[in-house]
Amino acid sequence: MRLRKALALAAVLVAAAASAAAADVGTGGGAHPAPALPSRVRATCGDAKAPQFPIGARIRGGPAVYRAGADPQGWYLDLTNSTAGECTAIHPVVVFTDAARALRPEHLRMEFDTRGGTFPVSLERTDRDEIIAVFDGGDAFSGFTVGAGGSLTVKVRLAFTSDAPHGEAVADAALVQRKGDDGDWVGEAGGYRFTVEGPEDGAAEAGSLAHTGHREAPWAVAAAAALAAGGGLLLGGRRLRTHRTAPGARAPR
Repeated sequence: MRLRKALALAAVLVAAAASAAAADVGTGGGAHPAPALPSRVRATCGDAKAPQFPIGARIRGGPAVYRAGADPQGWYLDLTNSTAGECTAIHPVVVFTDAARALRPEHLRMEFDTRGGTFPVSLERTDRDEIIAVFDGGDAFSGFTVGAGGSLTVKVRLAFTSDAPHGEAVADAALVQRKGDDGDWVGEAGGYRFTVEGPEDGAAEAGSLAHTGHREAPWAVAAAAALAAGGGLLLGGRRLRTHRTAPGARAPR
């Protein structure tokens, strides 16, 4: 199975887990640790039993407003390896949730830079109307490598088509270390809020930086909770075995 299919199902499991877990998501990331789920495969990026993810992540530099039909605008995803070992095959996965749940994959244009060139993300829609953007280059990209104690900044460009619905949206990110059709959850970042507007709208200046702190709208809190709570539930044995799990089913053990 392609990575984007597996991770789209993983996102469904994460969203389903949110209703059964309490998370501290005031700043868009970090759930209270939950009992570990068993893992059949030992993590190769950090210690699967550690209370923190091995890769720290942050979304920064994104605009507060995107104009539908306009050129792409850039932002950055910072990755920091807090372990003493190299972490390879790291694939960011960005989850977009809009207030009206009207966004569709065809409304987004998104790509990311690597040392080998620029790649498109693979876009999927879950049955909860989230948009999942997997940094796999259409399965042509083998993942980022972050050296021991090192950091890496990924440049991302995002645009919305002229027929994209207007309104508020939030972007949260998970980091997955790919292992064939499976993957280990190794990091998360959240809290990038922005608005999609038409060219005639003037409520905010395009290009101004988005807020990433507190004051989340209720729907944004729910979106962040889905990511953070799921990450907390899988924190101990962060294995994503989704290829045999139907959407809405319980997480595998």
